[in-house]
Amino acid sequence: MSSTNEEKLKEELAKALEELQILQANYEVLKNSLDTLVALLNETRIVKSELKTLNEQGEEKELLIPLGTRVLLQAKIKGKPKILYALGAGVLASLPSDEVDKKLSDFEKKLTDDIAKLQKDIAEILRKIALTQELAKNLQNKLMKIIQSRKS
Repeated sequence: MSSTNEEKLKEELAKALEELQILQANYEVLKNSLDTLVALLNETRIVKSELKTLNEQGEEKELLIPLGTRVLLQAKIKGKPKILYALGAGVLASLPSDEVDKKLSDFEKKLTDDIAKLQKDIAEILRKIALTQELAKNLQNKLMKIIQSRKS
């Protein structure tokens, strides 16, 4: 084989390896996004569960309110509590419990849909990574055969 074929193979291999790096970087971004959405979904489900528990309790309710990751505040709530819901852009609205539950359910559905889409995108990227790895392996094998035949 001529050296032009060898150069062509080297260029194709370099291109495949570059594409592989880009695909792997995209995979990492999507994986991080997925992890973030899953954490947000879990948090949303916990909040819904806590609100349900709060609504089912009697007139005077005791609960722990997280002030951060390591600090909880023990509190008593008398009567119907005001629930502040973050609408976005730093805007809070005082909403009835059932409306907050509906908004959380809508948000949960959106998160679930987004997670499903991300999982599909990740599966597609993994498929492309596998194909690109196989291509790079084949190109590398062809290149090695050319180099070995030249030595013989």
